[in-house]
Amino acid sequence: MHRSRLRWALRGAVVAAGAVMSFVTARSAEASNGLDVPDSGALQVGRGGAWVARADDPLAVYMNPAAMSFQASGVHLGAHLMIQSSCFARVDENGQPVSPGNNIPGPGAPNGPEAETCVDSIFPNPQLAGVFRITDALAIGASVMGPHAVGNIDWPESVPFTLAGNERTQPAPTRYMMVSQQSLLVFPTISVSYAVIPDELSLGAGFVWGIAHANFTTFTESTSSTREDDFTRDVKADLTADDFFVPGFVVGANWRASKNFDIGAWFHWSDKVSSTTKLRLESNYWLAGGTKNENPCTPADPECNVTIDEEAGTLELTVPMEAKLGVRYHHPLNRETARPGWSKREGYVRDPLTEDLFDVEVDLTYANNAAVDAVEIRFHEGIQVKGTPGTVPVNGDIIHDWKDVLGVRWGSDVTVLPNLLGVRAGGFFESKGQRDQLANLDFHMGWKAGISAGGTVRVGPVDMHLAYQHVFYGTLDNGGDGELRALSGDATTGFRSQQSVNGGRFSQQLNEVAAGATLRF
Repeated sequence: MHRSRLRWALRGAVVAAGAVMSFVTARSAEASNGLDVPDSGALQVGRGGAWVARADDPLAVYMNPAAMSFQASGVHLGAHLMIQSSCFARVDENGQPVSPGNNIPGPGAPNGPEAETCVDSIFPNPQLAGVFRITDALAIGASVMGPHAVGNIDWPESVPFTLAGNERTQPAPTRYMMVSQQSLLVFPTISVSYAVIPDELSLGAGFVWGIAHANFTTFTESTSSTREDDFTRDVKADLTADDFFVPGFVVGANWRASKNFDIGAWFHWSDKVSSTTKLRLESNYWLAGGTKNENPCTPADPECNVTIDEEAGTLELTVPMEAKLGVRYHHPLNRETARPGWSKREGYVRDPLTEDLFDVEVDLTYANNAAVDAVEIRFHEGIQVKGTPGTVPVNGDIIHDWKDVLGVRWGSDVTVLPNLLGVRAGGFFESKGQRDQLANLDFHMGWKAGISAGGTVRVGPVDMHLAYQHVFYGTLDNGGDGELRALSGDATTGFRSQQSVNGGRFSQQLNEVAAGATLRF
């Protein structure tokens, strides 16, 4: 009798919590934060990231730890090959091409380079996770994964063009925003889950030990006496930061609400990435014609133009918190199907490939991206820039002013051959997270939409997954009315350039192939 009352009390609590979550998510449904797109894992990406209620492989350690109590023990290894294509077409406030200086025709001008500067970035994104079912109610797990994003991007510092029949190069129009970004952010996670109502309701939590490395290269101005670009005063800046302890946590719930419905919820919080920084500056970088200056110094002083400070200042980057709420309908096979040996135990083990004819899941998503108003970069006062009259600004913040992002994900699996073959498809949409006037090349915050498909083949105790996803990004276009200014060593202009450096149009798309395998025992 006592157990029955407890069961109904817990059910009532979950229903009440669900009602509250429904109200919250109706206003702010969860999305991937600005650091990534949906979602890690070959099975997950094949169904548009709609997985928090299904949560049937070891990646649940991070993505919904509660579901570990409804899984068999197992190990998952997977990877994505992400191919990102990005283009930026810079214009001034009048919508006209921007010269790099010295009256050289800029991109899009007659006799100038192509109007768009484009790059393709290819990046592998791996995942590793394991779950151990200790008892029918208790499970533990560990995983190593990172944001589902391209970590390394290299924009050109020079772009080619032909002038008077001669092939030449000129400083790239994107150089003040980005030349390169080499970043690594991983989330080693240890989680535990417990079925508070056996075979029905499980809760889980995990501790996340984040590790971050970042290296950024851009150009700045030594002085800012005019409102136009002038490459002769450019200074190349390279900033490196490392934070080997970024604490955080994940919590989740997984409820088998009825024979046909599952409900999942997830929340992630992380501390800021916070680090000291190493700074390297290189002045006198270009020759008068706009090509790179290969010999800016004499042999007697080969680094006359190089400034290096091993502890130049600090960097802080907010990692937005995220939440998900998902509902899954699954239609049973309604016929006897041989279940694999690893699924046969007294406690419940979810195995859609032998239980369900098909399923459909919808997840609502929310990311508190409004917490990111700037990437905070602060330098020690009085760092002199060699070869120029300028000094490093104390405040080097890069303004972002992001907005909270709402999203919806949907996905479906169909069992083609029970215990052997399943296929899936899905998609997602996320709202725009930034004003066009603050478009920057580090993160594209236009709206995002994705379509995906995939499948699973079971060979003995191993499920092998393959998926493809295409992500569309809403173009950010401010028509030349950009608000970002380059950093400058000129105190008279507030240590910023007088001209905008992000006026124009930023477009992007992403294609990816994902593969993974899960061994259960």
